[in-house]
Amino acid sequence: MTIEPSNLPRPAAALREHALRTAALPSHRAQVSAWMRAANVTSVEQLFDAIGGRDAISTSVLLADHRRGVALASTVLLGAKAVMLSSVARHAPGDSRDAQYVVTDERFQATVDAFLSRALPAVKPNHKHADAQLYWITLRTITKLHEAPLCAAEPSFDDVAGEDVRAESDDYLTGAVLLDWALSRGVIAEQDHRALTIRFGGDTAVPVREVAAILGVSEDKVESRLRRAVRRIRDAATADREDLERACIDARWASGDRRGLVGAIAENGAAA
Repeated sequence: MTIEPSNLPRPAAALREHALRTAALPSHRAQVSAWMRAANVTSVEQLFDAIGGRDAISTSVLLADHRRGVALASTVLLGAKAVMLSSVARHAPGDSRDAQYVVTDERFQATVDAFLSRALPAVKPNHKHADAQLYWITLRTITKLHEAPLCAAEPSFDDVAGEDVRAESDDYLTGAVLLDWALSRGVIAEQDHRALTIRFGGDTAVPVREVAAILGVSEDKVESRLRRAVRRIRDAATADREDLERACIDARWASGDRRGLVGAIAENGAAA
């Protein structure tokens, strides 16, 4: 879901409103007017929309002024980026899957702190993709902060291997067993295992760009890794069903059938 300024969650809306009021103060008129001229806009609201809409020039100007010690720059950047910050707070892994998609005051404040302490100091004003860098660094920071399990569910065997792969001990054969088996046999690497778990760790697949942010690599690299890993898993499962069967029997999950994870790999072919 795309978040618009008009329907921001309460903490994000309050941040934006505070920044708008601050920018409109007579004492800030000269500074804000200079930013408006740089952005080629005629109102404070238009300036916020330009920065929030990834106007590279406007963002770069404010980043440069922030580095020069202009306190108002960070206030305006926060308010203008309220939509982005709300998106990070909504989608970043949290303390539980139930908490995800709920932008509480605590989650939003942690996101703001990450933006101020890590993203703003790290992004250079002349960076070609300054807006994207602000997003990814904030998301990566808040993700590392939580360091929570990225999935509470386990993969289903059919979703990982495809419907054509079968073993006799279906009661114990899950996607988690399959992934662990593939990892232990050298079919996939640790990074493959983690990428698959993050990508398909919930009721719906996590967007590849968010997987990339969590892993700290490019989207193209993640997409290629997922596609190759799924292909190797399917080939290995088809070629050595007896060994997979033994792994399945050894697992004997006592916790029952916890459905989830890696759903849609079979039908999507891990294409992001």
